[in-house]
Amino acid sequence: MTHDETQLPADLLPVLRMSVKRLLASASALTDADVRAPSPLPGWSRAHVLTHIARSADSRTRLLAAARTGLDLPQYSGEARRERDIEEGAGRPAAELVDDLETALHRFLTAVDDHPRDAWDVPVRWLGGGMRPVRGTIGSMLREVEVHHTDLATGHGPSTWPPYFVEQELALTVRKLRDRSDAPAMVLCAEEDQVPRPVGDGRGPRVSGPAAELLGWLAGRTDGGGLDVDPPGPLPTVPAWRS
Repeated sequence: MTHDETQLPADLLPVLRMSVKRLLASASALTDADVRAPSPLPGWSRAHVLTHIARSADSRTRLLAAARTGLDLPQYSGEARRERDIEEGAGRPAAELVDDLETALHRFLTAVDDHPRDAWDVPVRWLGGGMRPVRGTIGSMLREVEVHHTDLATGHGPSTWPPYFVEQELALTVRKLRDRSDAPAMVLCAEEDQVPRPVGDGRGPRVSGPAAELLGWLAGRTDGGGLDVDPPGPLPTVPAWRS
């Protein structure tokens, strides 16, 4: 069970609302030329990133509707359709992209506000993840907003990620790494708590630094330049991030 499935909406909603506000401020400053420019994600422009976040919000609004009505509404109709929607949406001008993003995010937040308090544990059909409680929509939307805000390359990055998000997401990411056979042996240590977090057999190097820098590196959003390795040497090669 991930932290997305155990946290109460009241814990995450204030953080998500602030994250959405910051994302929309960054997006609104982008020009038509800006959105055509490449993002750090291979093959995606900033317009692809903006469209992806909007469709991610819509997909979670759909899951909330499924939980509320009892209808079997999948998060997406399929991976191919998801990719096609992003590709087709990426050709729009900046103002249209931002309007779509704002509408989709506010529609999701409204659906969260209106969701029955006794229906947060209702299982819904996630893309590639089977049936899981609908409460995961909030934590996963926060992840989408924060990480893909970074992918807009507008100055938002791990150092500006909300501390609560960093704490929870680092715990989840380490837990998932422990389940992967391709994860390198290492011990991760955030300077905020000095708690060793072994991965693999734990016999590899100790990688330490600010929690946000650790998470940014594990998520493939930084090169880990702000981290220390003991014994001295290169950082371990971590597998592609899966949120």
